[in-house]
Amino acid sequence: MKTFSLFGLASLPAALALNIPAQQILFPGELSRNSAELSDREICPQAAKVALPEDGFESSLKFLNDAAFRTRQASRLSRAVQVPTVVGDFMEDPYDEAFEPVVQFQKLLKEMFPRVHAKAEVDHINRLGLVYTFQGVDTTQKPILFMAHQDVVPIDDPADWTHPPFDGYFDGEWLWGRGSSDCKNVLIGLMSAVEELLTQDWSPSRTVLFAFGFDEESHGFLGAGSIAPELEKKYGKDSFEFILDEGGMGLQSLESDSNEVVYALPGVGENGSLDLVMELAVPGGHSSIPPSHTGIGIMAEILYELERQELFSPRLDPSHPSHGMLECQARYSPSHVEPWLADKLAEGDAETLGEAVASSRGPAVRYTLQTSQAADLIRGGVKTNALPEKISAVVNYRVALHMTPDQLRERAVRIISPIAKSHNVSLHVAFPGVADSKDNFFGGDGDRTLVLSPLNEPLSPAPISPSDPLTSKVWAQFSGVARSVFESHPNPLAKSDSKAESSPTVVVTGDIMTGNTDTRFYWSLSENIYRWSPSRMGGTFNIHTVDERIRLDVHLEGLMLYYDLIRSFDGWNENSE
Repeated sequence: MKTFSLFGLASLPAALALNIPAQQILFPGELSRNSAELSDREICPQAAKVALPEDGFESSLKFLNDAAFRTRQASRLSRAVQVPTVVGDFMEDPYDEAFEPVVQFQKLLKEMFPRVHAKAEVDHINRLGLVYTFQGVDTTQKPILFMAHQDVVPIDDPADWTHPPFDGYFDGEWLWGRGSSDCKNVLIGLMSAVEELLTQDWSPSRTVLFAFGFDEESHGFLGAGSIAPELEKKYGKDSFEFILDEGGMGLQSLESDSNEVVYALPGVGENGSLDLVMELAVPGGHSSIPPSHTGIGIMAEILYELERQELFSPRLDPSHPSHGMLECQARYSPSHVEPWLADKLAEGDAETLGEAVASSRGPAVRYTLQTSQAADLIRGGVKTNALPEKISAVVNYRVALHMTPDQLRERAVRIISPIAKSHNVSLHVAFPGVADSKDNFFGGDGDRTLVLSPLNEPLSPAPISPSDPLTSKVWAQFSGVARSVFESHPNPLAKSDSKAESSPTVVVTGDIMTGNTDTRFYWSLSENIYRWSPSRMGGTFNIHTVDERIRLDVHLEGLMLYYDLIRSFDGWNENSE
């Protein structure tokens, strides 16, 4: 699922300087995770890198450096892409023959990962949802849960693609095809990480689970929506140490005077969503004798006023994950951000800061800070000489962290009510749990009605997962592993004439997503939910569109992260630290 983060800033002149109080040397020794040793307001604290346990397993660097493994992994991902597990918006039955490619995909997984299927307990939820459980011996430790989805979005015209979208073509550097970066790369990376551990006789101490839905691209109700209740029933609420799904904005680079600074940006929250459906019914007739405003004209007026009145504004306060990310940029990349940023962060005016950042960085950033509104669908009319009788429209909202779906519904009613009244239309508000508002403006003959309803159950913004290493030991461990993985080797995408021989400095900071992942169903299972496909900027392209592709090196780095997370959390106990 394509998302945007606050990291949408073009490079600024290096001479720009900030007033923010910050260290002049990046990471002058490891930062302690003991909050008593730091000030109460440390700017962008970073967890210490996590040293992997002495468990005898091979280094994850093997995945990047072993030619035979690289070849095998390219083949695995290619074969996964070749199965067209396309899901449409109206596939509502897991036994529908349209889901047959998912059945074939699962047969392929069993063939490619024999050790996983021999070791794991494999459950099929709602027929096609997959849950793999690798049972640990220490049942006192919370399990960890990794997620991905088996499905991909449809193709419009295969002729538009450089390589056929389901060929899984590998050119020696890039692997092309639908799902290569959203998100069969994640699913195959997870399965490969455990397959490699099992070749080394891995026997987990902490239980590890994989949960793979099959309709994430169509809201996830069949897959994740069925899996999550089963996990809660089996393990209980708040039963997982952390949950990691796809998403976030990967790893993005800015340069300092002496080093490449890589920002690792797991999503620790998501905007909410509301699809507002408006269904207008008015009398028909011959077009040669029209009313002053046809039904299409009335709907057009409604949409115009929704886009004109009570417009949304951005807000950015310290509770928003992007506030912390901006502080990180200001501290570690001061010559690459706006010269006013530090002062506005310090002023604490959430509205002024939000508008300044949104104006500076453009729409992709604006809509991480404010609610978006998009009139996406409109239908009406059947013939040029027949007045339209049924007109419908759908407006999509992505609900900012400081708002709720209820506020958007109330705003819509305020704006639409006077329009309906002016056209003698009866307005009905058909939202779950909301008393129907009926205003028979015209005397109640019932032939002019407008019904407002949600397409799906409105979704509030997700709870924000903790992302301060001084107060969250789980985040400190997770982000410390991320630092260790991505500081262990040079950037594989770097050009030969750049800092290719030096390892980067990694800054891990929480991000916000405008879209929604399958984690929307998992909120009750953990307070530590991370949405992160760990792909470097420039290593994936064209999610959801023509020529989707991923660099093999980027896929292998993701595999490294999964492999090392499983190892590092296996013997880790936050109560002992």
